[in-house]
Amino acid sequence: MNLRSILFDNWGIKLVSLIFSLTLWFYVTSKGKTEITLTAPLELRNIPQGMTVVGDVTGFVDVRVQGQERLLRDIMIGKKVNGILDLSMTKAGENVVRISPDDIRRPSGVAVSYISPSMIKVKLERLMRRTYKLKPFLHGAPAPGYRIANITVAPPKITVEGPASAMTAFVKLQTTPIDIQGAKENVTVEPKIDYQGQPVKLLEENISVRISIERVK
Repeated sequence: MNLRSILFDNWGIKLVSLIFSLTLWFYVTSKGKTEITLTAPLELRNIPQGMTVVGDVTGFVDVRVQGQERLLRDIMIGKKVNGILDLSMTKAGENVVRISPDDIRRPSGVAVSYISPSMIKVKLERLMRRTYKLKPFLHGAPAPGYRIANITVAPPKITVEGPASAMTAFVKLQTTPIDIQGAKENVTVEPKIDYQGQPVKLLEENISVRISIERVK
């Protein structure tokens, strides 16, 4: 049997079969397709070196996705959708960053049809560092007949890092109250720090304050 015979013999039946097959394929692939709206967490990435995000930035976006019922059911159970906000092109000051369907991570076979908000405001400031001596803030007094002989802070100098506006307002480095009321022996603590409500952090670890207590002679 030659190729011409294969192609053109009973061509009407073959054409009907092809149309039927295509119709069946479209039916199967579209069956069970649905759409849902969910809230996806938003992750900030590629913050420029030496910069930090300040102020409030939305942590979630509403996303409408389309796909097979099975895939969307898995999404609802496993929460496999999240947004990525790329800050690599941002600069100091106010920025408006667009988030597109390509920035939404989701399983293969799931399409994004809607994002809200699609424009995210982000403010960046330059990071600053300063070095301080930590001042222990003591609460109370040793027991009668005892006194403070010495206070030792380790390390003696501590580096603080934060956005420029916060570092300008940060005037001193002090602990929260350290209770020595009625103490008769040495007190050593890993102190909590009074950050004065500023979004700054310490670069040193294992900070300790030792208050030496001695009997009055």
